[in-house]
Amino acid sequence: MAEAMHNCAIAAVYIKENGDSANRALFYLYKLLLNQQNRGQLSAGVTTYNPERMQILDTYKELGPVNEVFKTSDRQQSIEIFKRYAGNKGIGHVRYATSGSEERSLAQPFERHHGRKWKWFSFCWNGNLANFQELKQHLMDKADYHIIYNTDTEILMHYLSRELRSSTKPNLVKVFSRLAQKLDGCFNIAFINAFGEMVVLRDPYGFRPIVYGWKDDMFLVASESNALINCGVTDYKHLAPGHLIYVKNGHVEVKKYAESPKKSHCMFEWVYFANVSSVLDNKSVYITRTNLGKELARNETETMDAEHVLVPVPDTAKAAGDAMAYELKVPSAEGLIRNRFVGRTFIEGSSREDRVQNKYTALKEIMEGKKVILVDDSIVRGSTTKQLINYIKKVGGAKEVHVRISCPPIRGPCFYGIDMSTVSELLVPKYEMEPKKGEVDNKIIGKIAKDLGADSLKYQSIAGLVKSIGKPAKDLCMACITGEYPTHYGKKLYLKAWDNFKKGIKERTYAC
Repeated sequence: MAEAMHNCAIAAVYIKENGDSANRALFYLYKLLLNQQNRGQLSAGVTTYNPERMQILDTYKELGPVNEVFKTSDRQQSIEIFKRYAGNKGIGHVRYATSGSEERSLAQPFERHHGRKWKWFSFCWNGNLANFQELKQHLMDKADYHIIYNTDTEILMHYLSRELRSSTKPNLVKVFSRLAQKLDGCFNIAFINAFGEMVVLRDPYGFRPIVYGWKDDMFLVASESNALINCGVTDYKHLAPGHLIYVKNGHVEVKKYAESPKKSHCMFEWVYFANVSSVLDNKSVYITRTNLGKELARNETETMDAEHVLVPVPDTAKAAGDAMAYELKVPSAEGLIRNRFVGRTFIEGSSREDRVQNKYTALKEIMEGKKVILVDDSIVRGSTTKQLINYIKKVGGAKEVHVRISCPPIRGPCFYGIDMSTVSELLVPKYEMEPKKGEVDNKIIGKIAKDLGADSLKYQSIAGLVKSIGKPAKDLCMACITGEYPTHYGKKLYLKAWDNFKKGIKERTYAC
């Protein structure tokens, strides 16, 4: 799926102040971010702490993927970056923009300078504030603030600053407890101040994952477990919703800072976003995706014969596709080869056809004259899927294309960190025309298949999704497929989004 964009990833490193490796926090931040590149390619950045520098906190961030940002193709430039930002603590971030424009000033971390060290801080985060508009309005009306970037990151920075404004150094656990009471939505935050105190917290609903662990004298935190494993941390733990990690005076503590009303782990993390090698809240992403494929096979109605070949859309649908093929006893083949060297580019072409052909190569040798079972993880807007089906028939020579989707139909926007905030951009609501719950009517799915150019279309069931992840439905956020939003402002925005859709308003759904 190329239509719902990733959220972001955070990282934090603390190395005990002894030995030759004490100032190598940036090296491990770089590795953590590189291993989480799947969660954002727009920008990367770090803030490191070093009390021997005039700039006790120093932030480095640029647009581009991690290796470009850290100039790894130029050894001398890269060494200079690692020397300048050496320290024994730090936080890091990779970003995909779910709000705001694509410019360097919006890259994270955000650093706020101040003469008093507890008010001099830097932070980065993974999430989206559903009550952004209310928070912004309060600052402008009650506190006479001027908002520059109009993003929830900027708003979060101002609210953090306000919590730190006392004349004496505040207790950081209490600071974040008070802050959490004001926020509605998804927020995983990594914070560091000029005393070298660090806080990494997971929001009370646990929408997005956070993992942490030790390797010798080094403490690492990341959004995904694969990043820790590739840094040598094999004994990691999952931070519980409403809890934070507090690094202070050489001690690392996990503390509860907020009540957790309910768990709302984003189902999309398992379906699409997370690295296939990661484990989220004790559930393997790879195993989940193979389970999703088995569920698709269990509900398959197409009679398989020698003409059928199953083709997963690379890369996130491969585990599901292979499992489905195994269950159905049909060959799974790489009929679509992904060009792994196509990064963000300004010359990719303006049409969907150009973008599909830049991203994939169709193998005629695999698909010509075949009935292709095309397995993908989800359909959001439908435009890429339509173009892909056309490409497989036209260039790949497929006789038929039967689309199988491992996620149930997307019917509602996300207000918790995925870049789909309006009803009008989604495929299924254009056919249903009103908020609905339960499984999508087969007649509607038939119409969608015809409009996409598919010979048939089948989605995963909601029950099949829950069973595949292996967590109770009550512990998952499935708002985008069920319309049941876990937070107060999520519910309000959903109604507003549908109201906008019916009025023909296509702007992002933030104003309540």
